[in-house]
Amino acid sequence: MTDANIAHVKSSPRYESAALDTASANIRAETAPDPLLASMQPAELRAAMDELGHVTQSALAREIGVDRSTVSLWLEGRIGVPRPVAKLVRLLLARDLRTVR
Repeated sequence: MTDANIAHVKSSPRYESAALDTASANIRAETAPDPLLASMQPAELRAAMDELGHVTQSALAREIGVDRSTVSLWLEGRIGVPRPVAKLVRLLLARDLRTVR
């Protein structure tokens, strides 16, 4: 392909559209939400407690640095688990799985 042909292809609407699609996909990938920050339901929190070996709400509360009553409210579904806490719990689970292997 000659330089003239390459210039013609690069200036075509089809090429520009493909370039924009690629750029948009890259931006979406860079700004995609962190899956670890997804909402956490009470059942998932309870399962995480069991998996981490926390028999009591107090044990989990101590590990993540919150009050036991806060953990209780999350488990009852009265207030939602904050996304950063959900991420922390998921990271603790991942760490726990790596140390077991």
